[in-house]
Amino acid sequence: MIKSKLPFFLLAIFAVLMLILFSIGLAELNYLLIVISIILFIATFGYGFTLKSQYRKNDWL
Repeated sequence: MIKSKLPFFLLAIFAVLMLILFSIGLAELNYLLIVISIILFIATFGYGFTLKSQYRKNDWL
């Protein structure tokens, strides 16, 4: 059974938005925005890798 790959697409869009937010934080020298965007970026990638691992374990990919 092949599951939808929509969650991966949404995670990719969110990760790109976090990179854009990081860039805006650098331009404005807003350190709080930089830290928040880095934390959310790392959390997004961690969740994405965990989700992909579950998909492979259950043969959904």
